[in-house]
Amino acid sequence: MGRAQVEVRPEERMRAVGIIRYEGQYALATREFVLSVLGGEFGWWDTNRPDLDDIGGFYLGEKSGFWIALEDGKVVGTIAIKDYGKGRAYLKRMYVAKEFRGTGLARRMLDTALSYARGKGFREVFLATVDEMAAAKKFYSKNGFGRISKLPEGLPDFGDNVFYRLAL
Repeated sequence: MGRAQVEVRPEERMRAVGIIRYEGQYALATREFVLSVLGGEFGWWDTNRPDLDDIGGFYLGEKSGFWIALEDGKVVGTIAIKDYGKGRAYLKRMYVAKEFRGTGLARRMLDTALSYARGKGFREVFLATVDEMAAAKKFYSKNGFGRISKLPEGLPDFGDNVFYRLAL
């Protein structure tokens, strides 16, 4: 006899996904998750991403943070806030596994990061992406980010070509 297939509804699966502040024990899994999204979906196999080699050193500071979404100990999402002074935060490394897109996880992760940013006194959040990330651009616009022509002086240029700002 074969096993019966049990269908898990998306809302039930979402209850099993927790969002936690990054911990070093997830360093390799987090790096591999981000690289798999970039490589597998966009063909960007460049592994020279220094921030992913030292997530704690790069993103965990007095006013910076990095969060991961976990399902049964597996990384299924990431998001970061980086402090760049003058009340400005930079939203980075927002990725959600394909099977969790459209479930509300991305919104939960964004809410986590923006709540943190508000609590730390940031007045603005900036982010950069690229034209190829159409779903990301739609998501950011839908969640209140306005498109801007370029990042303010003092924010790093990572080679992206689409920029957004959100007033907090």
